[in-house]
Amino acid sequence: MKRNFLIILAFIAASCSKTMEVDTPGLKVSIDAARLVNDTFTFKVGDTTRFLFSGDAGNISFYSGELGKRYDSRSATKKLGNVIFSFSSTAQFGTQTNTLTVLATNKLPGLDSVSVMNADWTDITSRAALATSATLVNSGNINLTDLVQNESDSLFIALKYSGVTGSTQRTWTITNWLVNNVLPERTVAVSTLADDVAFWTRYGNVYFPANGRWTPGATSLVLTGGAATAATNTNWIISKPIYVGRIPGDLATGIKSIIDPAKKEHLYMYPAAGIYKATFVAFNHTLDDEKSVIREIIIKVIP
Repeated sequence: MKRNFLIILAFIAASCSKTMEVDTPGLKVSIDAARLVNDTFTFKVGDTTRFLFSGDAGNISFYSGELGKRYDSRSATKKLGNVIFSFSSTAQFGTQTNTLTVLATNKLPGLDSVSVMNADWTDITSRAALATSATLVNSGNINLTDLVQNESDSLFIALKYSGVTGSTQRTWTITNWLVNNVLPERTVAVSTLADDVAFWTRYGNVYFPANGRWTPGATSLVLTGGAATAATNTNWIISKPIYVGRIPGDLATGIKSIIDPAKKEHLYMYPAAGIYKATFVAFNHTLDDEKSVIREIIIKVIP
């Protein structure tokens, strides 16, 4: 009896230690041979490309080959183009002038108030068109490329508000905030209000009411000026470090998961003429193992 018990324990231990392996996906991808023109699968703009599947895989992802959807560009990289900043503004109430200053630097040694006030800021206010009333004004494209050194550099942008006691202070609203890395082949957004809402840092008189300080949101930055009797108000708001040369990796579209039935085809419409390398990544996986295959087809789309 004891011997049989030991045999059972050994069997259980062996079963528990066995890894959960998977098979290599058997997926194959093809296109109707009637689409071959000079050995290239050719479609017209507006045609639906029909990728035919045989075999199967637990999961399938698709890179169309368009800009931003390329398998070869799936890893993040760094490349610096032109750093272009733009925003829109309104300035309501009162007639005080020169109440908004726009600053930028790539040398901010710390985020304490002393470091901020003494940083090597460049005043870029004159590069922007600013509102003078409640009418929304777009700043235009502000080129900040001269303020960064290379693709690994970061940039901080600050808004400094100055209101003085004695007359109604201006209320500023900033919208459409955007910093782009403009490359010959693409434009990469590196800062937007929606993405950065949690990262702004404010400085100034903490005794002012909340609306008398910069208030960051997903669609605007707002500072509400005080009445004529309000104290002189100087307030700053500073962006997070903006890594202007970072380019995120391209993303695939998942077209099948392990819970889906076997997929026989994938339909896709290319919106513009060009030559595209369509890539399918098929993979099976468990906690212990993963196996994958890559299938590529060159597609030519003509006008």
